[in-house]
Amino acid sequence: MRKIALLGFIFVTVSGFSQNLQNYTPSILFEKGKWEFKSFQNLYTQTKAFSGGSKAETGRGRETYFTSINQFLYGVNNQINVGLDFWVKNVNLENGQFTNRTAITGFGPKVKIAPFNNLKRLSIQSTLLFPLADDLEGRGQDAENPGLFLEFDRTLWLNQIFYDHQFNDYFQIFFQQAFWYNFVRDSFRENDFLQSQTSVFFSVFPNPKWTFYVMTEYFPTHYNDSNQEFELAFSYFAQSGIGWKYQLIPSLLEVEFLYTNFWAGSEGTGAGQTINLGIRLVNQ
Repeated sequence: MRKIALLGFIFVTVSGFSQNLQNYTPSILFEKGKWEFKSFQNLYTQTKAFSGGSKAETGRGRETYFTSINQFLYGVNNQINVGLDFWVKNVNLENGQFTNRTAITGFGPKVKIAPFNNLKRLSIQSTLLFPLADDLEGRGQDAENPGLFLEFDRTLWLNQIFYDHQFNDYFQIFFQQAFWYNFVRDSFRENDFLQSQTSVFFSVFPNPKWTFYVMTEYFPTHYNDSNQEFELAFSYFAQSGIGWKYQLIPSLLEVEFLYTNFWAGSEGTGAGQTINLGIRLVNQ
């Protein structure tokens, strides 16, 4: 079953305090009238899953899931930003008979606030995403590909807390704590459920154009699928990776690459890897 972490946040939001894009972290809001568009492409692929504490072949061939996260954010003022998200997902399975599906799995508004004047590098973002397709889990017998799982069939309320600390001109650490609340529709999970996401990024800035970073993330689901009820961290996965960002046009355009590997997970969760590409356009 596909897993994706929301990695696009690593190049979010802008403020006018500097012309160097390395200073524009997810923790900082836009000033009035400034905006940003970013597009983040995530490709997850697996042939193995976690079983008995190790990785084992699933026997289903290669499973590949692609997610395109497209986001726009606009500065109302330096304490409130608003925006819009548009998520498109695709699944390809090579289990003896090639099958695939593409759908718009999330579309909706977001708001971002800086709640404390004395903590300029802490912000909170809330996004509500509505799916624009039916039967995302392939449960219907009349589906084009019955049993083909694309995404949890849910409306997603995503809340994120961002904070970063700059040690000097060369080193920075960034934290994200996110809560994914899922309002289920036609899902194998009978009740609404909660997921949480804890991420840490450590960045190095060798010069004003280049950024290199390492990251790690822990992502549990707080729901017991067998008992159909809440259970703290019933399933989980962990991933780590390495990436870089390069400013094609300083203060305007940035590109990014990230590779991650899923190195731990609960029984049955995928043990794959991701390749990610991003682009960010800033109007400051």
